[in-house]
This record gives sequence, C-alpha cells and structure tokens, in this order.
Amino acid sequence: MQGKIKLKRFLNKAKKNNYSFMLLCHHNADPDSLGSAIAFSRYLTSMGLKNRIGVAQSISSYAKRLLQFAEVEKNPKVEEDVIIIFDTSSLEQLDPINLPEGKIVIVIDHHVEKENPIKADIKIVDSSRTSTAEIVWDLFKYLGFCDEMSVRAILAGIITDTANFKYANVKTFKTVSEILKMFEIQMGEIYNLVVPVTDENIDQAKRMAILKACQRMEIKKVKNYIIAISKVSSYESLACKTFLQLGADVAIVGSEKNGVRISSRAKEHLIKKGLHLGKIMEKVGPIIDGSGGGHSGAAGANGKKNLDEAVKFLVKEIETFLKNLG
Repeated sequence: MQGKIKLKRFLNKAKKNNYSFMLLCHHNADPDSLGSAIAFSRYLTSMGLKNRIGVAQSISSYAKRLLQFAEVEKNPKVEEDVIIIFDTSSLEQLDPINLPEGKIVIVIDHHVEKENPIKADIKIVDSSRTSTAEIVWDLFKYLGFCDEMSVRAILAGIITDTANFKYANVKTFKTVSEILKMFEIQMGEIYNLVVPVTDENIDQAKRMAILKACQRMEIKKVKNYIIAISKVSSYESLACKTFLQLGADVAIVGSEKNGVRISSRAKEHLIKKGLHLGKIMEKVGPIIDGSGGGHSGAAGANGKKNLDEAVKFLVKEIETFLKNLG
C-alpha cells in the first residue's frame, strides 16, 4: 500500500524535526476509533514523539473502559504540527473540533471514501477491512512495533466493529490470529473491555427510551419485509437493535435533541441481498445539513435539521430496494 511507505518516511521526518501529534476520533467515539488512536499513540510515544488524543463531543459507553489505557480530551483545541484522524469519513463527524490551516493531516480509515472526502497529505484507507483497528495492526507490522496494551485496544476495536465477528471476513480472522500468536491474551478479557459503562440512572433511561420508541413505532410492510420507524430523544441505535430483535427486517430511529441524529439497522439476510445502509445514509447528509454513512447493516447520520424529511427519504430508498428484490 503506497500510503504505508509515505507514512513511514514521514514519521522518520517527524522524529528528526520533533513534530507533535493530535490524534482525533469522531463524535461518540467507539472502540474502533478510540482503540486505534490509543494504539497509535503508544507507537508515537515509543518514538519519543509528543501526542494527544482528542474526541469530538463524547465517548461511546462501549469505549469508556479503554480510557484506562490513555488520557483523552473532549473537543480539544488543535495546536500540534500533525493531525491524524481515525475511522472518520467526514469533517462533520469531528464537529465542534476545528482543524487549523497549515497542519499536516493524515487519515486512517476503513470506510468507502465519500464524494467530498477529508483533504489529507497522507491517506491510508482500505474499505476491504472490517475495522480501522485492523489497518493500524497492518501498519504496526510494517513499522515494526507492537505491545500488549496496543493490541488489546486493537482487538477491542475489531470485536465491536464486526459486531462480535458477525461481519468479520478472512482478513479479520487473520489479524486476530496473528495477534493471539504473539500475546497470551484471552478473548474474554477483550470482551470485558467493551462492556458498556452504565449506572442505574442510565439503565433506567435506556429502558424508558426503548419503551417510548416502541410506543411511537410506525410499521411499514413491503412484500414480506417489515420496516420499523420511530423517534426518541436518545439511544437511537439501541432502539434499532431492539426492533430487529422484535421481528423487523430494517429499523430506522431518529432524534431531534441537540440536532438531528438518525440510526439504522438491517438484518443479515438483506445485507446478503445487497442492501447497504451506509451508502443510503451518505445521501441523507445534505438533507439534514450534516453527514451520514456507516456499514451495510448499521449506519447513522448527524445533522442540524429536517429529520422527518430525511426519514421519509430513507424509507423510500429502502422500500425501492425491497420492491426490486426477486
């Protein structure tokens, strides 16, 4: 991969010039984004390079246990020489973090690039990978670095982004096998790292959100398929997962609290037939004055307005797909 060569050359230059680094993760940073940043931070530290990790807005409950491995700042002011962006396909996902002009930008990601991708001096993007963490592992092999704490963060990213290996491919299992051959790590330890951090009040809020989502649920039937649509003030993705468990084939849940957020999920049998929610969500970005994207079976969007219009668009796109199935 050409990006690997450019990155290695640049890192050698960075060491000679004593560059400082800011490692950035998207809003509501998940274990893939945060785990990748933590692992790469440890590599930079091993080179003697100063670095910080920053996240936009918040950290996912699934990623909070990774904070034991590193200090992480929310919405940092970027003053470093170099910015590395992990698992992020658009600048909107970094809002409200501002990227100053004149900085060297590096992107490491596994999502398909959008029409207006982040402008970067070095890009390492591989959409054949099921997680950004796998790409970081490949980079470490090329750069000759690994330590146990880094690979624990990498494994956490792989587990969550593949939905406990549900969406894993041959490359995923090859990566995990390589890591486990080098380190005596029990996968149960990694699963414990990505257990959501909650308290009693949060748990009650989740239950209330799910009940309200069910109360407001609208059901559309296309052929033999069921689309479940609802609106809540929080926990959109959890509501989507619940709808699938209840029997829906596709779930769409939106929120208008502090801007517009939309989450969507689809069952595996539709993914195998070609449904790709991430590509549909990308089209939603302009409608809500924000951005959207994700995986084939799980995708989301964040913006400022027009939730109802965006949901109608999503439903229409999915209905069209379902009607065209043989």
